[in-house]
Amino acid sequence: MTFTSMEDIEALRILKDGGWVKASFSAPPGRKGTATVTELTPLGRFAMQFVQPDDKEMP
Repeated sequence: MTFTSMEDIEALRILKDGGWVKASFSAPPGRKGTATVTELTPLGRFAMQFVQPDDKEMP
């Protein structure tokens, strides 16, 4: 999955640093670019069991 929003990309950097996802970035932090997530790691799968949905994005 590929992301282009700066907000999403910065959030993905945190998830990658935490070991939750495997992702590649087309530009350094703070620069416009894309992020491509290639895998949700076993740690990410485990952690997602405890993450609550963000109510502001729900209809």
